[in-house]
Amino acid sequence: MELTTPQLGRGWQYATYFALSLVALIFVVVLLPSSSAYFRRFFGKMNAIIVTVVAAILGAVSLWVLQSHYEFTLFRGGMTLRGIVLSAAFATVLGVAIVVADLIIRYPQDTNVPVPQALLFYPAVGFVAEIVFHILPLTLLLFVLSPLEGRLGSERIVWLSIVLVAVVEPTFQVLFGEKAFTWGAVYTWVHVFAIAFLQLYVFRRFDFVSMYSFRLFYYAYWHILWGVIRLKVLF
Repeated sequence: MELTTPQLGRGWQYATYFALSLVALIFVVVLLPSSSAYFRRFFGKMNAIIVTVVAAILGAVSLWVLQSHYEFTLFRGGMTLRGIVLSAAFATVLGVAIVVADLIIRYPQDTNVPVPQALLFYPAVGFVAEIVFHILPLTLLLFVLSPLEGRLGSERIVWLSIVLVAVVEPTFQVLFGEKAFTWGAVYTWVHVFAIAFLQLYVFRRFDFVSMYSFRLFYYAYWHILWGVIRLKVLF
């Protein structure tokens, strides 16, 4: 670990995590009756409430493993602010990049959930995405690669795992997109890989809250702010 600042007690860290989980769940419960079609885009036929609860529980267990064995952190207290600032900077650069790409590629008109539903939808789905695409795969991969720690060292295994896990979300998005083998899909893959890798970098250097804030900033730019503007500019 690069930072050695004392962490908050585990009780406070997990209280923060479960507070985020509860907020995500409340958003799903409030939005689901009127916006089930939006959730089906991500969860298919699975119940969004159950998915959120299960993801939160599995995420808590996985984070406990990552914290206990690999020195990851959920919430670092004062240092989290630095992580959030760095996340905001990364998200701003990548947010500008995807807007420029959208002007050229023209992603589908219905790419984004409309406002005001988006204000509840994206924080909730983003929380689940962090667990499904980052926390769970990272925990499982570190377990699989753990026999190599004696030869390569724990930190190298962590960074190898981070690079490999960063492949998961972009690959999922491209393979399940409408057009998987186009130049637009290639850009999307590279762009989402950059997001995932930088998020996991923030997670390693700071904490889970900072990583999640990265996604919230990016979603605010791409899905909400530009999501409103693009409908008037591009269509």
